[in-house]
Amino acid sequence: MAIVETDFQKILTSRHATRQFDTSVTISRTEMLQMLDEAMTAPSALNRQPWRVVVIDSDDARKTLKPLMGTNGTQNPTASALVLFLADLKTSEHIGSVFDAAVSADKMSQAARDHLEPIINKIEQASPKPALQAALSMDTALAIMQFMLVAQEHGYDTGAMTGFDHDHIVSALDLDANRYAPVMLIAVGKAVGQLSASYREPASQITTFK
Repeated sequence: MAIVETDFQKILTSRHATRQFDTSVTISRTEMLQMLDEAMTAPSALNRQPWRVVVIDSDDARKTLKPLMGTNGTQNPTASALVLFLADLKTSEHIGSVFDAAVSADKMSQAARDHLEPIINKIEQASPKPALQAALSMDTALAIMQFMLVAQEHGYDTGAMTGFDHDHIVSALDLDANRYAPVMLIAVGKAVGQLSASYREPASQITTFK
């Protein structure tokens, strides 16, 4: 499905949590990569881009995830895909090639590249794992929110999930659980039925000016 909505206000306000999806709708891997490319324009501290993604769209992978879904049982069998976003706790192992590509594309100077890489390495080595994971998860969350809005732009609905088995999902997908920290699982597809908006507190009630 190509981009079907370009009104940002409508994209923003029509996104609602979805638990039940139309099983007849599929999303091609080409379009999924396109949506992820758009989502990856999100910012990250020092441009370290810690996000890593696993797209679950095969029957075998869904079976693997089934016992790990917690209270999110309807999303796994009905969504066109489940998209697991992870934070890479060892960004130092790929940031050099990322920065090299940025330099080659004239999006970064060689001086900036040589300055930032050792800073990122030092932060990774000096930070306690919980603090590092929290910081990288915040970066990854920015890409996650963008992905949900991009999916809406493409005419799909999404449901964000955190109530899955964080302790076992990474190893179940044959990834290094010491390196990759699960942040959020996003179900994406076409909703079944009418979605309703939930209440949000107005900004005037949660904002202080000083």
